[in-house]
Amino acid sequence: MAKIAVFIINDNNLRGIEGEKAERVCKYLLSDNKNDDIVIYEIEKNNKITIGDFNRVNDFSFLVLIKGLLYITREGIGVLSDIASRRKDISFLAPVSNESTVDEQRQSPPFMYQTITVFKWATEEIYKEFKDTVIESKRLDNFCIAFRRDMINDLPNDFHVKDLHNLIQNNKYKLGIAKGVYVHRYGNVYESSREDLLAYIPIDAKKILDIGCAKGLFGEILKKRQNCIVTGVDINPENISIAQSRLNTVICSDIETVISKGELGLYDCIVCGDILEHLIDPWAVVRGLKKHLRTGGLFIASTPNINNWAIIYDMLKGRWDYVPFSILSGTHLRFFTKQTFLELFLIAHYKILDIHFQKLGVPDKGKTFIENIKQCTDEISLDELEGSEIVIVAKNI
Repeated sequence: MAKIAVFIINDNNLRGIEGEKAERVCKYLLSDNKNDDIVIYEIEKNNKITIGDFNRVNDFSFLVLIKGLLYITREGIGVLSDIASRRKDISFLAPVSNESTVDEQRQSPPFMYQTITVFKWATEEIYKEFKDTVIESKRLDNFCIAFRRDMINDLPNDFHVKDLHNLIQNNKYKLGIAKGVYVHRYGNVYESSREDLLAYIPIDAKKILDIGCAKGLFGEILKKRQNCIVTGVDINPENISIAQSRLNTVICSDIETVISKGELGLYDCIVCGDILEHLIDPWAVVRGLKKHLRTGGLFIASTPNINNWAIIYDMLKGRWDYVPFSILSGTHLRFFTKQTFLELFLIAHYKILDIHFQKLGVPDKGKTFIENIKQCTDEISLDELEGSEIVIVAKNI
């Protein structure tokens, strides 16, 4: 592999711990203690680095400019480099991604991934399908642009690197999309309709409490579907103003504090979608919410399944990697299996109406791994291994 310079313009759209964990994943994917063929340069968002600064980095034959947060493997960088070295007719090259404003660059993964290992498998499958295929495009998205060093010789030295994608969107340059190189980007992770939980909300529920309401999209959908009053609770001040425009009442605080201060009323239904795992004492919260749920009212909750095959696979390899918005999200304090999530509600004296797994599908390598586990013991449920999310519907009795 030719020596490659990767310039990352820090423009992290994730907040707090999740943002920090995502940056760690990015660096881990590009790291290799045995080789120094890829050198990473981090650039602050407001740093006005120019093409002239690029020209002073003269030890590299290939450059990759990454803007914002994305996951790309060393192998993916290598493929871009190899293609660019052979395809002299292509001036600038870009990978495909799950999130892109350019239709030709948008690529759905072959299967969903929640760990670094399975993400790598997804990139391998896409490369296996498309190899070094390049399609021409009139424009490229700005998240990742790769090019040979000689391409910047004719560019203005005082031109700001962060605006490079604007400069190359003209007929002077031939632009290419490498269909076999896949990168992951985060879209609007702070909005979710949670239609999977919507189906369990009774149509006659008049007063609903949405814990972890974010920007209030779920509650807004509920209010359009049925005649109800929705109260939202969220800890993030940045979500509150939008949530207030969608819901009847919004409380900006963590649910543990809200319960202790007695700020809640009485509700027909309580929804807690992927929140309990973030709490210091989810047992006290489930118990404390009981007095705010009318007799016969429903508590609908979901949580990631820590017994998922991909987590077990990585643990057996000695890995426990926190990946934002996954089973091992960096903000998760508690972890549940189906049985321990069930017990969380049973010890608080709820009646369990339903508990089940949601599945994202399993790639072939994962199926082989599961088969091997099942050969060791028949006491492990296939659902338990394949499930990525646990959903429970409990009644206050």
